[in-house]
Amino acid sequence: MRIGFDASVASGQPGGTGTYAVQLLNALIGQRPEWTFFLYFRRADQPNPLLTLPAGNANVHRVTVPGSPNTWRVQVALPRRLRQDGIDVYHSPGPFLPIRWRGPKVVTIHDLNIYLNVRNWLRPKTLLAWADLAVQTPFSARVASRVITASEAARADLRRLLRVRPDAIRVIPDAPDPFFDASPSPAERSAVHEITSGKPYVLFVGVLSPQKNLRRLLLAFAQSSLPAEGINLVLAGRDESDYGAVMQQLARRLKIDSLLKLPGYVPRSTLRGLYAGALCLVLPSHGEGFGLPVVEAMALGAPILAANRQAIPEVVGEGGLLFDPTDSAELATLLNRVWLDAPLRKDLSERARLRRKDFSWEKTAALTADVYLEAARG
Repeated sequence: MRIGFDASVASGQPGGTGTYAVQLLNALIGQRPEWTFFLYFRRADQPNPLLTLPAGNANVHRVTVPGSPNTWRVQVALPRRLRQDGIDVYHSPGPFLPIRWRGPKVVTIHDLNIYLNVRNWLRPKTLLAWADLAVQTPFSARVASRVITASEAARADLRRLLRVRPDAIRVIPDAPDPFFDASPSPAERSAVHEITSGKPYVLFVGVLSPQKNLRRLLLAFAQSSLPAEGINLVLAGRDESDYGAVMQQLARRLKIDSLLKLPGYVPRSTLRGLYAGALCLVLPSHGEGFGLPVVEAMALGAPILAANRQAIPEVVGEGGLLFDPTDSAELATLLNRVWLDAPLRKDLSERARLRRKDFSWEKTAALTADVYLEAARG
């Protein structure tokens, strides 16, 4: 079978969708050597170094499909190339499908927060991206032979908001990169020391944006006893819309600015060190389609505090503690408990490692391959 895959997100510094694409391809190509994979990049794309394409593998082709804007590339240039390559099934890891290509199409839609948390997108620097997603996602969901999503919560949203028929949706969870199952090296711990000056820290990992509910995290941190103990708050992730400046301004108002650390995007080596040394990982989002940092942190035994919204409780399971993301006092209380109660920290660490074992990219890839076969059969 000839599989087409939009690998444009598997380049540069990957966010959540890019990490999903890289890890899925790494596992899938290894599992299906009898298939031929066509990986479609844009002209300027350089494959992420974590994408481990087998050297000399005649069954993997890197194909450049240029075009700007991206809508023209996907809807005009890509269909021609799919026909030329004789693709049997095409998969987009993001909500952009070539509607004019009539072959079986698979799309991954991790969440519908572009609608559920629309207020957080309506800012000058994110408005165009929001509009593109908001328009194309329903079309992709409608024309797809199968829609993959990572949680039952996201499945319910797809049915309720986009009226996707139940038999077209497949729930396939994400998983942590196996890299995070190993302990950090001395160099990785040293990189963390440079960020934190060797002090204890609370960790958030993800893009810096309003939809992550970071204001609530700063408010809760300021209300807790942790600032008085000199504990840092580390927000690690890309800041594409200058939201870090908003966080710094709020931190100054709360008098915790000396404790707020914004290292920006960090490589996975530094990230492994951050997860391993964190007092806890906090995911305060109003909602996630999965929440990949949670399972990555679990692999290294970080205690997990996470919001009780959308897919997050599904993913956390018994592996952490949940809180109301609108309640600063509740999160502040949990932060105090984790800091003051060493037996609780140990218990949460053990529960996190145990929960991590429920997720693997090998399982995710095998289930995805089954979806391709379903789509091909019609």
